[in-house]
Amino acid sequence: MRSFQIITPDRNRPFTIGRKSDNSLVLDNLMVSRYHAVIEPDKEQWFLKNLTQNSVTQLNGIDVPFFEIAGESAGQDGKKKIEDGDEIHIGTNRLRVNIKDGQLTLLLVNSPTSDSAELPEGISAQVLKDHVQLQFTQKFISPQGKSVGGLRLSDGESFCIPGYEMSFSAGSLSCRNRPQGFDVKVRHLDVYAGKRRLLKDMNFDLPAGEVLAIIGRSGQGKSTFLKLLQGINRSGKNAKVLIGGLDYRNTEIRKRIAFLEQDPKLRKDLTVRETLLDGGRVSMNKADFRQNVQGRLEKFCELFGLSSRMDHQVKTLSGGELRRVALARELMGSPGLIILDEPLSGLDPYNSRILCSHLKQLAFLGHTVILTTHSYEALKIANRMLIIHQGEQVFYGSPAEAYQHFRTEDAEKILSSLDRPDTRNNLTQTLAGLVPEIPSRNLYLPNTRLPGQLLYKVGLTARQWTRDRGKTLTILFQPLIIGFLFSQIFSSLSSLWIVAFAVILSANWLSLSLSIREIVAEREILEGEFRKGVSVFSTATSKLFLPTVIAWIQTLIVFLFMNFRVSVHFDPLILLALFAMVFPPVVVGLTVSSFAKNPSQANALLPLLIIPQVALAGALVPLDQMLPVGRALSTIIWSRYNQNSLLNLFLERENPIQNTIAAIAIALGCYIVMVIKLNRSKKAK
Repeated sequence: MRSFQIITPDRNRPFTIGRKSDNSLVLDNLMVSRYHAVIEPDKEQWFLKNLTQNSVTQLNGIDVPFFEIAGESAGQDGKKKIEDGDEIHIGTNRLRVNIKDGQLTLLLVNSPTSDSAELPEGISAQVLKDHVQLQFTQKFISPQGKSVGGLRLSDGESFCIPGYEMSFSAGSLSCRNRPQGFDVKVRHLDVYAGKRRLLKDMNFDLPAGEVLAIIGRSGQGKSTFLKLLQGINRSGKNAKVLIGGLDYRNTEIRKRIAFLEQDPKLRKDLTVRETLLDGGRVSMNKADFRQNVQGRLEKFCELFGLSSRMDHQVKTLSGGELRRVALARELMGSPGLIILDEPLSGLDPYNSRILCSHLKQLAFLGHTVILTTHSYEALKIANRMLIIHQGEQVFYGSPAEAYQHFRTEDAEKILSSLDRPDTRNNLTQTLAGLVPEIPSRNLYLPNTRLPGQLLYKVGLTARQWTRDRGKTLTILFQPLIIGFLFSQIFSSLSSLWIVAFAVILSANWLSLSLSIREIVAEREILEGEFRKGVSVFSTATSKLFLPTVIAWIQTLIVFLFMNFRVSVHFDPLILLALFAMVFPPVVVGLTVSSFAKNPSQANALLPLLIIPQVALAGALVPLDQMLPVGRALSTIIWSRYNQNSLLNLFLERENPIQNTIAAIAIALGCYIVMVIKLNRSKKAK
């Protein structure tokens, strides 16, 4: 993302803009006059005056008259009222206006808007007679998916990176500014869920840095297109969907797409600051994260009005604040395309206006935004409108073109007219003229090397657990209560066979209860992180660590309570045996959690995991008394090996290492299944 600056003028004095150092806002640019313009408050309103005749001063693309001349001849024509959402051009600089409760803030992009630019940092060039050799300090990923440290451009060739386009022609290398966002090209798109076709023959082009609003009545297919870009739905064989010139399923381009659902999923026990830092860690390059994450965090909090809430936990936020936090988290990695499904759903008019203002600011900063909406507030900020009806694209163009074509200023009337045959036939004839062509570009993307994840995610899980008071109390009291009860029913006369089985049953319950919801509760968050390049292996391993350690300690506490009554000889190998008891159920719990659709379903599967451990461990019914099918099933039940191992240690017999190895091997097999499942979840269909 290009760097930006947020300025809040003081209502008690004029806000001057110019090149000299005594201005309120100093713009070091030869296209800016020494005293170029001034913004002044008048009651609850703000006005712009143009103080120069030698350079550009515009409001929403219209020249602002020179104040002294216009003021003498035309009175108030020499100053222009500015409103929320306006754009002010000062020379080649652009400022976006944001007014809330009479308070003005200005958003300034700290790079010129002219085409010409210097080579981006990290790229050097050696110009030769018939070609130019480019060298990169950071490797880039080519459109073919190869990592490259340099590039040769012959005459007439060009290549793009986010924000810039470089080309070589007639012995000269030129570099031009381009929007940070990606253009989107859709051709002959049919969208399927399974074998069912949900969308038919969509065609449009969305230029980078613009806002597209997809509208239509409920159930007509608005969210279907977004699910295609998420990788949930699949496209037809003849379809072409290009983002930044690359197929939408391209691994590298998917890392740079931000998705926000209607109800964005966040880790509710983290603070706003921790949430944004987490977003940076899973999307920013390692060196960039170390140097810039704090500054980027503070700027986004200021941009989205979250500075006073930075140390508040996410679960304390309002609906509007929560969506802004979710959006800021996604922006930490500078995505080129931002996709939102019904972002205004459930928000009051005030919060809807605030969120729309922020989305327009993101487009101003160069991001491309696609949103579905039932709220016509969003149409006010849209550059393009896509209307979908009965699974078909029936209109694409600007909102002004839509209102002109349908002869109404009411979007609701547009949708209500779509069932009329004369409207549909007329749309078919005019649709082709509303699709602007975007030239393809040779886009290279930075090879992002993320900061280390394993230890960080272990600490993140620990932080969430300790802040969840109910979970913490459960972890503390469960082993104490279970151990106390067992100490009251077992004695030195109790069968060691049953004592061992009671310890094993406790280990299974404690392990499964800690792990069974651990992945499914964060499914949407984790899938988004995997898509951005976070290692599935690191995530899965970090999810194993804390439940295994906690369950191991809990099981040891239960054993010590029972041992106080049973007085079993303590062998250090018992610690290893306890680990072999808790590790398999933790892995199995996480594996089930990765397949479950929601936490309730995961909980419902607990009996199906516990009962086989009870029935087939050989404690209730000896293995030699089981039917052949039961004996065969017991070979894949880890509790059978745990039972043999612990009983041998209780009886001070030699314990074959195969018992421990077999239990851990079963766990490793399940771990591999879990990693494969999680890895598949990040791939687009």
